[in-house]
Amino acid sequence: MRVVVLGAGEVGRYLARSLSTEAEVIVVDADANALAVAEDELDVLTLRGNVTHRQVLEQAEIGRADLCVSVTGDDAVNVAAAVLAKSAGAVRVVARVDDPGFYRAEEGVEKHVSGIDACVCASRLIGGELLRLVTSIDTRFTTSLVGGAIHAALIELDEGSPVRGRAPTDLRTRSGASVRAVVRGTTIRAASEVSALDDGDRIVIVGPPIAVAEMTRTVRHHEGGRAVLMGGGDVGLQLARTLAALTRDVRIVESERQRCEELARMLPSVTVLHGDATNLAFLREERIGLAEFVLSVTGSDEINLMSSLLSREVGARHTFALAHRPGYAAVYQHLGIEGTTSAHEILARTLQWLLPRRHIVGAAELPGLEWELLELRVPARLRRTITVRDLSLGSSTVPLAVLAAAKPVLGRDVGGRLEGGEHLIVIAPKGAASDIERALKRTEGSVRA
Repeated sequence: MRVVVLGAGEVGRYLARSLSTEAEVIVVDADANALAVAEDELDVLTLRGNVTHRQVLEQAEIGRADLCVSVTGDDAVNVAAAVLAKSAGAVRVVARVDDPGFYRAEEGVEKHVSGIDACVCASRLIGGELLRLVTSIDTRFTTSLVGGAIHAALIELDEGSPVRGRAPTDLRTRSGASVRAVVRGTTIRAASEVSALDDGDRIVIVGPPIAVAEMTRTVRHHEGGRAVLMGGGDVGLQLARTLAALTRDVRIVESERQRCEELARMLPSVTVLHGDATNLAFLREERIGLAEFVLSVTGSDEINLMSSLLSREVGARHTFALAHRPGYAAVYQHLGIEGTTSAHEILARTLQWLLPRRHIVGAAELPGLEWELLELRVPARLRRTITVRDLSLGSSTVPLAVLAAAKPVLGRDVGGRLEGGEHLIVIAPKGAASDIERALKRTEGSVRA
């Protein structure tokens, strides 16, 4: 496989490194110093030139690329370069565009924009991952699926759960989360096969991120506490809007007064605090210690680290942070911060998910069980019209959801006809992935019935 990375900054180099183990990678940039760093750090080819010039892309042999990813520091350059790369014959093209106003929907990945196969918004992807970490407060297992558009959670019911005795198929939110499977002992059943939930049952919830967070709190009978965001940039703004649906008490700490005024206008239901997130006296005065969780999402790793540690010192129950530089996440966790995410890591994971020719695009083991949750990609072209049952995924595999290729909307029906390109979420026994992948490959073909 051949991959062309347009942009040799920190993000571009991190992506090139993550992809170089399974592909021939060439990095293109106009900055000779950035390319020199890439040559020293990575086992990749480099080319100096303007990524929006056709001649430069032709020198990079863009027409042979299985994947082209445009990740310079300029949204407009990324879009222009991606459009040119696609027109020059690259099989799949992805552009990083961080301006939320560019997108029609709220997801962090939008497919088929102006000929570009996918555009990714790092701030939205980061926000979704931090929301997943918040959801993990109430459950031992959560995972992100379908490029972050869908989350899944495994929750054990106790005798205080308000959903005991109810049919799992009746549990759903208006925003699209529902119970898709029930683990009873060591057996996994589709939700439709269980008439009533009991103590000790573990339920698998699937849906949009905020909907899964809401249902998780309902199942755990968890009243939403105070949420504090350190930093009012793009990530903080989007997270505040999301968290306002989860808890009534959302607060943002921002150091720039003008930005505080902007945030107050955009977020009328959120309390905006002007102050220094690393000032211990300020944190005590504003009673940050009463927060259920603190999310440090400024543009500085040092501030995020310090504000997280100080928030924990004054009594905040849970702390999560954004790490910008590769490798910092491990340092944060070593110091006791519960969870971190980084733009580099989440973009790399999303690109791995977008890679062509993959049938299994995600896998996560269910803790304490001999089962794993898999995200499958149905071949784009099928030999004949089929349903999920025709895929021969194994008698023990439990299908949870089918999502259309163009838009990740969950439906209740997993038995309908497949058109090709859908994403299928299943629970399968550990070790079954290779058999499942072979079954998917057998359906692939150039002739459609």
